[in-house]
Amino acid sequence: MPFGSWSYIGTYPMGNVSISRRTMNFGWSLTTSHGKDTALHEIGHSLGAKHEHQNPFSGIQWNRQGVYDYFSGPPNNWSRRKIDSNILDPVSASDVEGSDWDSNSIMHYEFRAALIEGPPPYDSAGIHPAADLSPKDKAWAQHFYPALRKKDYVDLIPFQSEVIQIEAGGQVNLVIKPKTTRKYTMQSFGEADTLMVLFEDDGTDDPIYLQADDDSGSNYNAKIEHRLMKGTTYILRVRLYWANAAGETAVMLW
Repeated sequence: MPFGSWSYIGTYPMGNVSISRRTMNFGWSLTTSHGKDTALHEIGHSLGAKHEHQNPFSGIQWNRQGVYDYFSGPPNNWSRRKIDSNILDPVSASDVEGSDWDSNSIMHYEFRAALIEGPPPYDSAGIHPAADLSPKDKAWAQHFYPALRKKDYVDLIPFQSEVIQIEAGGQVNLVIKPKTTRKYTMQSFGEADTLMVLFEDDGTDDPIYLQADDDSGSNYNAKIEHRLMKGTTYILRVRLYWANAAGETAVMLW
């Protein structure tokens, strides 16, 4: 497809992008080694990863005018604002949960030496990430998306709160088996930032996404209202971004 290769980051499309619009695009063939790296890079964005060269701990000293000149020309033809948001503006240190700078990350662009003023040796050699996922890429993907085990699933009973006893970055998986067909409300309680996602269990390893709410950075708690059908099993996944204190976060269904 035309218009380059890109992807929305993480859960942003939920509630912000029409279901009829694509959330990822590939502008060239993926059958080459470069194409494979492109696919891995964009999938990384969809999983929530941002550009590694924008890591606030990278220490890269940019030739800013050189970067503007290079990326404003073909084949990118980017605006100054897009160059800032994709290359020059570092991610806020308070938003980073991950490793120190990884110059071999799949999320790192390649840069020739003329675009970098320091530190050595990058000002003379440039930055040329190795192909494929780096060891740190793999380690952090497994950290943020651990394997799900059936024993980790807990039944969520209507009108009974389920206390979330996990560390920040952890996830609980709650099973809902409604006894009547009606509209239900699922909500988190307590001083916490959570992402709540509701799925329909279709008997496969890839349940059907239904709805989500993300209360991170806001003063309200994650809340989902959805019509649930008797005889259907649902999975409510809750990921804890931050909690004021252990044991002060709970989820209830009613």
